[in-house]
Amino acid sequence: MKKSFTWILLVMSALLVFTGCSNQSSSSSKSSGADGDKIELRFTWWGGQERSQKTQEVIKLYEKLHPDVKIVPEFSGLEGYFEKLDTQLASGNAPDIIQFGGNLNDYVLKGVVLPLDEYIGKELELSKHPENMIRAATYDDKFYGVVLGVNAGGLVMNKTAFEEANVPIPADDWTWEDLEKTPKEITTALDKKYGVLDFDEDGFGMFLAQRDKVAYDNGKVGFEEQDAKEWFQLWQDMRENGAAAPAELQTQNQDDPAQSLIVRGDVAMQFIFSNQYSAYNSATKDELTFHIPPYDGETGKNGVTLLPSQFLAGNAKTEHPKEVAEFLDFFVNNIEAGEVLGMDRGIPVNSEVREQVSASAADEDKVVLDYIDLVTKTSDAEYTPLYPGYVEEQKLYKQTVETIAFEKDSVDNASERYFKELNKIIERHSK
Repeated sequence: MKKSFTWILLVMSALLVFTGCSNQSSSSSKSSGADGDKIELRFTWWGGQERSQKTQEVIKLYEKLHPDVKIVPEFSGLEGYFEKLDTQLASGNAPDIIQFGGNLNDYVLKGVVLPLDEYIGKELELSKHPENMIRAATYDDKFYGVVLGVNAGGLVMNKTAFEEANVPIPADDWTWEDLEKTPKEITTALDKKYGVLDFDEDGFGMFLAQRDKVAYDNGKVGFEEQDAKEWFQLWQDMRENGAAAPAELQTQNQDDPAQSLIVRGDVAMQFIFSNQYSAYNSATKDELTFHIPPYDGETGKNGVTLLPSQFLAGNAKTEHPKEVAEFLDFFVNNIEAGEVLGMDRGIPVNSEVREQVSASAADEDKVVLDYIDLVTKTSDAEYTPLYPGYVEEQKLYKQTVETIAFEKDSVDNASERYFKELNKIIERHSK
């Protein structure tokens, strides 16, 4: 339960006497001036402008209800986010509250994430969270972070472009063979517009799941080198025949939906996660839709699974773990906060918040709700954590794609090198 403001003042005064003139904690501090008696918690996340505005509005709501706490926002795009976080963690200067992706397990292994078990049922309530989302943040029987939303990978499609090209939107049960044909038809019909942007490594994970394989399996790579070769070759073929955007154009795609190739009008299809759909839709006047990725024609599987969109967790070195747990609780369980956040980070994990948000959902959010309902009914893949050493792996994957796309090396050679280096990364970070 929350302590009174007077109690917090006494505790903070005692801490000042104890620490004397020593340096303040690098992960949290007390602000000065008018806010001199407030506990200060730094909160970092990534995302576009819309997410930042919503998040800061929720911060204001929290501070209004908790006048003894000041939340200091630190946000950026995804590019470079984890590199900066790694530097902060290494120097002991990381924020108190941290947004993670599916790589939460990587940071748990590093021992830098705050275990939250002692706060469950008190400062942090999980009773209205699905068991599978609680398990997603549980490692070695310890709970480390709240899920910020439920989402699933899929394709945002520019319906306007499809209509201009006189190409029908694919059926829900389409296959990779259809994907090889449909974007080529769009490229052929429209001037200076390509059918599709290469799927990223999350798309590769889905591709593997269709083959009953996973990217990472308990300390080792969960697929074979041949799988990587076939994946990279698929996209190289589509770039060469004009179905996928050329390498020079693909490097211009940005994480910010407003700067993405599909919003710019350069491609008609792009792989994203469902929680991002609203931001993409808001950034263009064209009509968009959200679609299930292609199935594997041989296995009949789509490889799509319900995922935790992101996690919110605490820095293991924070001086205010109880207050961190209270903020996490507010962020995912408070209905007013949920209404502000909407589905920007996925469908709310708290059942009451989800029901409230769904009841007042805009048309674009209903598209996401319908998609998640479809995935719930058709999903044939289990959620698996990302690789240990995820930041290194991301760089390796991107380098491999660019090496192939810019024809600096063959698909076979680049795939072989990717597979060997990936094994080394996992071995190094799994020790």
